[in-house]
This record gives sequence, C-alpha cells and structure tokens, in this order.
Amino acid sequence: MLKAVIRFSIRFRGVIIALAFLLVGYGLYTLSHMEMEAFPNFTPPLAVVDTEAPGLSPEQVAALVTQPIQKALSGIAGLQAMRSR
Repeated sequence: MLKAVIRFSIRFRGVIIALAFLLVGYGLYTLSHMEMEAFPNFTPPLAVVDTEAPGLSPEQVAALVTQPIQKALSGIAGLQAMRSR
C-alpha cells in the first residue's frame, strides 16, 4: 500500500506539488482571516477601589466614603457585582 502511494507521488509529482502549494495557500488564507487571539484574556475585568480615611471609624468610612462611591459606580453599564469589605 505504501509503495503504491510512493509510486503515485513520484509519477504525478506535479500534481502532488500543486496540492501541497494549494494546502499551504489555504492555511495562510485561513490564518490571516482567523478571529482568535493568541493569548486570550481569561480573567474578567476587575476594578479595585481602596479608600483610606485616617481618623474616621469604620462606620464613618462606610457612610461617608464607601456608600457614595458605590452609588456612583452602580450606574456603570454591564456591572455584574460590587462588594465592600
């Protein structure tokens, strides 16, 4: 079986070379039109806001700093989750 393939390839080497070029050309065409990133971003977009208010108690920081920031950020389109610690 393998000898027959080799004989056919040698006998019709022009056809085999043309098919090889056609295959390489198709591969290059497909590669240039591919819409896939080589290194896709696997982590979801994330924003971290750290606040400091020296001299204020945690309750005051929550009421005077954290809650206004959360209210301002809650209007962002596509926001999926928000939390404060």
